[in-house]
Amino acid sequence: MSEIRDFCNSDLPDLTRVWSEHWTAAGSPPPISSTIIERAVLSRTFFSKNELLVASVEGQVEGWCHLSCLRDDLASTDVPAPAVLSAICFTHAGLACCDELLSAAQERARQMGCETMVVGPLRDQSCGYVGLAPIGHGIGVPDVDVRASSLLTRHGFSPAGSYDRMVVTTTPYRPPVSREMMQFRRTTRTERDAVIPQQGRYASAMSHLDIEHHRLINHRTGQNLANVRLWLSDPEAQVMSCSEAILDLSPITTPGQLTMPETFLVAAMIQTMANRCVFRVETAINAEHGQLREQLQALHFQSAQRGQRWKKTLS
Repeated sequence: MSEIRDFCNSDLPDLTRVWSEHWTAAGSPPPISSTIIERAVLSRTFFSKNELLVASVEGQVEGWCHLSCLRDDLASTDVPAPAVLSAICFTHAGLACCDELLSAAQERARQMGCETMVVGPLRDQSCGYVGLAPIGHGIGVPDVDVRASSLLTRHGFSPAGSYDRMVVTTTPYRPPVSREMMQFRRTTRTERDAVIPQQGRYASAMSHLDIEHHRLINHRTGQNLANVRLWLSDPEAQVMSCSEAILDLSPITTPGQLTMPETFLVAAMIQTMANRCVFRVETAINAEHGQLREQLQALHFQSAQRGQRWKKTLS
C-alpha cells in the first residue's frame, strides 16, 4: 500500500538513498550524502516542507519530488507563476507509486495557484540544485533518465526544449591561436570581481557557490569588451566539488553566439583554472544554438549529455 505525504525531518536519510538509487539506475552513482542535500536545499530560507512530497510503499520511502512556485519579485501578483518540479526521483520499488507522486505534485501546484508546470532544473539559480550531483548547471531532465521521461509522457507532459551539457578539462589546456586572439592578448586585460547576490531567493539558492564576474578590458580606452560569469564551489559548503566550476553565459551580448572578445575571455579564463585547482568547467546551452556549440567546441568543450525541459498546462 502506497502513501503520499509531506516531508518531515526524519526523511532526510531516505531522500539521500532514493536520490542515489534513482541516478545510479540512470548512470553512475552520484557522490552525494544527507549533509550535501541538506546544505543544498533543505536548509535554505525558501524551503517549505509542503513543497516536498514523499511517497512510501509499505511504510518505506521509495520516491520523492520537490516543487516550487517561482514568482519574479517584480512581477504582478495577478500573473500566475509556473510551478517548477526541480526533482522527482524514485527507486525500482517506487515504480509502484511514482504515478501517484506526480499526480499529487500537480494537484499541489494547482493549490498553489500555478497554471503550468515545468520539470527539470535548467541553469538553476532559484531552487538550490545547481552543482548538486548529477545536476551540474542543469539541462532539464537528462535523456538517460528514461524512467522519469516515461513517467512524464504518461501524464501528458511535452518536451519544451532540448539542452546540451558542454564540458572542458583545464589540464592541459591550450587556447586556440589566431590573429584576432593574439591581438586581444596584446591589447586587453581581464578582471574579475566577486558577485554578492541581493535578491532573496537567488542569494539563498546560490549560497553554496562563489560567483565571479569576469570582464575583458581594453588597455588603452578602458572599454569593457566582454562579460561572463563563473560559479565555483564554496569550500565550506561542499555541495559541488571544488575541482569543478560552472560557466554562466547569461551576460553575453547575443544569446546563442559568442563575439570574438567573449571567445577570448572564455579561453583566457579557462586557461587559468588549473592554477586554481579547478580541472573541469561545464555550461548548459540550448540545443538549437548550433553556432554557440561550434564556438565552444573550438574552445575544446565537448558535448557530454543532452536533456529536455518538460512542460504541462494544469487544468
